[in-house]
Amino acid sequence: MSALTQDLRYALRTFSNSPGSTAVAIVVLSLGIGANAAIFSITSASLFRTLPYKNPEQLVFVWQNQASKAIRQHPLTAADYQDFRTRNQAFERMGAIRSQSSVLTGGDAPERIETAAVSPSVFEILGMEPALGRSFAPGEDQPDKDRVAVLSAGLWQRRFGRDPNILGKKLSLDSGLFTIVGVAPPAFRLPASESELWIPYTPDPKDFLPTNRGVHILKVLARLRPGVSRERAQSEMRIIAQRLAREHPDSNAGLSVDLVPLREQLIGDIRPTLWILMAAVAAVLLIACVNVAHLLLARASAREKEIAIRTALGADTGRLVRQLLTESVLLAVVAGAVGLVLAYWGAWILAKLAPAGLPQAGEIQMDWRVLAFTLGVSLITGLAFGLAPAVASARSNLNLVLRSGGRGGSVSRTRTKVRDVLLVCEVACSAALLIGAGLLFRSLVRLQEVDPGFRAGHVLTMQLAPPQASYPGLKLGLFYDQLLNRVARLPGVEAAGFCRFLPLSGDDAGANFQIEGQPRLGAADQPRARFRTASGGYFVALGIPLLRGRLFDSRDNQTTPKVVIINETAARRYWPNDNPVGRRILSGFDDNQWSTIIGVVGDVKHAGLDRDANPETYYHYLQLPPEAMNFAEGTMALAIRTNTDPASMTSSVRAELRMLDPSLPVFNVHAMQDLIQGSVAQPRFRTFLIGAFAGLALVLATLGLYGVVAYSVSQRTTELGIRMALGAQSGNILQLVVFRAAGLAAIGLGIGLAISLAGSRIIARFLFGVSATDPITLAAACLIILLVAVTASLVPALRAAEVDPAIALRAE
Repeated sequence: MSALTQDLRYALRTFSNSPGSTAVAIVVLSLGIGANAAIFSITSASLFRTLPYKNPEQLVFVWQNQASKAIRQHPLTAADYQDFRTRNQAFERMGAIRSQSSVLTGGDAPERIETAAVSPSVFEILGMEPALGRSFAPGEDQPDKDRVAVLSAGLWQRRFGRDPNILGKKLSLDSGLFTIVGVAPPAFRLPASESELWIPYTPDPKDFLPTNRGVHILKVLARLRPGVSRERAQSEMRIIAQRLAREHPDSNAGLSVDLVPLREQLIGDIRPTLWILMAAVAAVLLIACVNVAHLLLARASAREKEIAIRTALGADTGRLVRQLLTESVLLAVVAGAVGLVLAYWGAWILAKLAPAGLPQAGEIQMDWRVLAFTLGVSLITGLAFGLAPAVASARSNLNLVLRSGGRGGSVSRTRTKVRDVLLVCEVACSAALLIGAGLLFRSLVRLQEVDPGFRAGHVLTMQLAPPQASYPGLKLGLFYDQLLNRVARLPGVEAAGFCRFLPLSGDDAGANFQIEGQPRLGAADQPRARFRTASGGYFVALGIPLLRGRLFDSRDNQTTPKVVIINETAARRYWPNDNPVGRRILSGFDDNQWSTIIGVVGDVKHAGLDRDANPETYYHYLQLPPEAMNFAEGTMALAIRTNTDPASMTSSVRAELRMLDPSLPVFNVHAMQDLIQGSVAQPRFRTFLIGAFAGLALVLATLGLYGVVAYSVSQRTTELGIRMALGAQSGNILQLVVFRAAGLAAIGLGIGLAISLAGSRIIARFLFGVSATDPITLAAACLIILLVAVTASLVPALRAAEVDPAIALRAE
């Protein structure tokens, strides 16, 4: 311990003797360590944080899938949920969740909130202990006993001011009265749901009719029995699914089951993004370590005589290495402390900028995992950048150093080789990062150039969700019709229309249908398309092109024969050699009346700009069966094309809505351009970060290259003087220095290219319209690296070319 204390004191004295280089090393290292800690804090919050549920490793989501139609993570029907719940032996409990949007009234203004109807067992499965009151009691999922509600802590605070006497009070939800019986704890969130108020899920007896076994509306959460593995449970559930397919071939043929662990469900598809970001910041840290290693090698050269004298006085190699490693580790620990502060602010900023799916600012904590990671990185970093200088210094040739006053030929050659190797590594990492950033940037540009199938400029969108109690059945469609007529007459409105789902909104639904003249098929084998209800003005407002036939117009209403519009993909898939206009289909939402296809419209990129279009069917919003209207049109999006700034129309539309129903809120008010930008938020965020890290790496590599060349020139002053004395011209000296630097950069560039090619499969999953071996990107990266190498070496080379041979030889 006394030896360690002595080493630390000596290290501090050494740092105080060279404050400039010490400060530079700390800044460079803190940037690398801080970047790693910031990204790790986000990764930890996503992948490793303890979930606020009881024994979360036993929790799984139960989804149906249908491989023949590429359907994954399909919600369950009420009948299938009931069958799975009663027949399985693998789960302690199963619970159903039906997400929905509701209108909360009774305060200063109506508010649209996300709610969920949940089985009473859901709170027991999650182990939720209310902060106030209770959760749902057995039997409260029965009709006339289900008018109770549990609030989230956030809603309790925002809407009710944390009223301690909230229990027993009534709230008006979708025009119905519910009694508040409990408040959830602050950390509780219903998994895979945005909901902040919960009511009991009460199955409708009609949901269990054979005709409704195709209505998939329930997310199902389950807790495994102790000792039962997920694989065993999934095998059992798939056997049950096969039995159901035999018992109900019309609805269940081809349906299987997947069990998704809770953590995997919550993480979604962000895991690869997090790992590629961690790899990028690790490369930045490696480059920072190389730069500091260069600095320590230069400092070691200045300390050659000191090391030689200590060796002459009896210090062995191990003792010297330990001393030098103590200095480097101490430097790294100090940089780690500074980096932790930078990481705190960096993670907070990144969380604010992060797209949906990544943790937000309140979810990121500098917990023990982040502290341990930062400490571990600091220690490893200190050893990494300190080992080569320490070993090189400890192997000094005692006789040469003392005889030459500190400049040993063999030592210089050893250190030169070490510097060259480090420089090559630095350039290789920079090149790999630069290539990755270039590929992502070109991919993002290609993605944003994709034609979405509609014209987003000057389009305002908003959503409405009239409560069923106030607008049952056809009354809902007539309300939309009345509002549409009012909005269409507003000044500045060129076209306006309703649709169930907006493109790129993240919401969607599908339904089977039958084609007239073809054999009647079971539900599992029927054609399937995305299901939309819309008005004719919707296609005009979004500029969706009409390819054949006509759009909905005044000839179509609730009293006229039913009509439908399909998209180009549906026409090509189901009528490949025929004109579908005039043909008839029978929607899964209507078993009685056939709908005539009156038009074919262009494909719209609905699921994402990088996704292929799916078959789509658009039904007239007034022609759905009244009993299905609230389910299919409970939330509708209004699209308005204007000849002015779209945002300026918001107040006018709100005013028209207040005249019709002052209790109905408008939500998700956006310009259509914002939805397009939001759809590429994750690739844009990923590209921005990788690009920023690549830029930082390039700057560090440039500084490192400059430092190495400058130091090399200073050490070769005598040699360069001799060359010039023997007739070498300034151009020869300039060429000698620049070519050597460019040669090392070229070797590093070759290694970087090899790394990029080796990792092409990894980065390919993030690319759109660009190959992972895109020659333009590779050529541009090579050009940038070589240009940086030449530029960084040019200043030291010019200085070398101006060496006066007489002065250089006299100094020697």
